[in-house]
Amino acid sequence: MEDDASLVHDRVSQLLEEIDPRSAPVEKFRSRQFDLGLAWVSFPEGFGGLGLAPNLQREIDRRVGEAGATPPGAREFFGLTMAGPTVVTHGSDELRNRILRRTFTGEESWCQLFSEPGSGSDLAGLATRAIRDGDEWVITGQKVWNTLAHIADRGMLVARSDTEVPKHKGLTYFALDMHAPGVEVRPLRQMTGEAEFNEVYLTEVRVPDADRIGDVGEGWRVAMT
Repeated sequence: MEDDASLVHDRVSQLLEEIDPRSAPVEKFRSRQFDLGLAWVSFPEGFGGLGLAPNLQREIDRRVGEAGATPPGAREFFGLTMAGPTVVTHGSDELRNRILRRTFTGEESWCQLFSEPGSGSDLAGLATRAIRDGDEWVITGQKVWNTLAHIADRGMLVARSDTEVPKHKGLTYFALDMHAPGVEVRPLRQMTGEAEFNEVYLTEVRVPDADRIGDVGEGWRVAMT
């Protein structure tokens, strides 16, 4: 652990010597942080990490924060805490390379598309359908109570891909492009006047199979991440 801590210390020092977070664009600073393995230090090398104990991330965050780095906000929350770990655990290397950096830098923000009008706490009872069509999936359904979906670029989407098996076995997980044709986000206005939550309607949305996270039918296991 001493060697690991020394490595992290040296990498953070290198980062702060190369780029001043108080003057550099946030995206540039976070991109270099990703390259040095300091984004999610427990992730594998090459994917924003160094394969080290996750508790070492606290020291990284402390030092870059004290140096003046802009802290992540609500827009980055779902990507950093949910989408990133899910992609690195279950995604292909191609998907990891395509998504993780942009998630960490904040270029792509995320929301969670789990709950439905008829399946809130019973996630496995969801009805949104995903039908395979060659190298794509055609997805139709409705999600609800989706926090910050109105500003998200990607959605963690669980849909039913098989109706012939027990409900927990027939789900598949996707990284949905929230800007794709057929995706409609409707804000749910709160009594405060704000609209933090949303309904999301999916009408024959075509999702590339390359944006599937985990194996077909393994959506429940992926969602548990």
